Amino acid sequence: MSAMKHQPERTCIGCRGVFRKDEVVRIVAGPTGIVIDYREKLPGRAAYVCPRSECIEKALSKESLSRALHCKVKAPAVAEFTALLAASISEKARSLIAMTSKAGKLAAGYSAVHDALEKGRVELVLYAADISEGTREKVDAGKATHLREATLFTRDELGKIVNRELVGVIAIEDKGFADALWRESERLKSLINNKH
Repeated sequence: MSAMKHQPERTCIGCRGVFRKDEVVRIVAGPTGIVIDYREKLPGRAAYVCPRSECIEKALSKESLSRALHCKVKAPAVAEFTALLAASISEKARSLIAMTSKAGKLAAGYSAVHDALEKGRVELVLYAADISEGTREKVDAGKATHLREATLFTRDELGKIVNRELVGVIAIEDKGFADALWRESERLKSLINNKH
């Protein structure tokens, strides 16, 4: 059994729960206010928050942010922060799809996805939000039930990511990329679905 790489843990300033570093979002104080450091590359003292609206609301309320960052900062509005975070998650998902495509581990379009499913190579099926119900059903009919599926972007956006015209469905054929993309799509879903 291979040893799992130890992940550092961080405390969410919203719910005070302790999570693996890749489960929370890093926030730093920038010269113009709070910056979401989604790629974790920015210097400076950081605070962490769960990507869920209830944690974000608590984190941005009162003085929790200033206390956590050890400096006086103006907390952004919850809706503004949530929109910025959703944009960061979408950007990460876009780059994961593009990398998967470059690595030759992505099937785009109904026939390519159907073929990959038949060969048992698919780790994750990703539907465009505006795919026709008929196409979704055709893909569903041909696939195993244990497969993870997510809905992200529009057919136009998916097409642009993989340098094609409109693309309604893609399949990820690599477990690492599929896991990473699944994590981002679930994160985005819980962020959007928990909005009041």
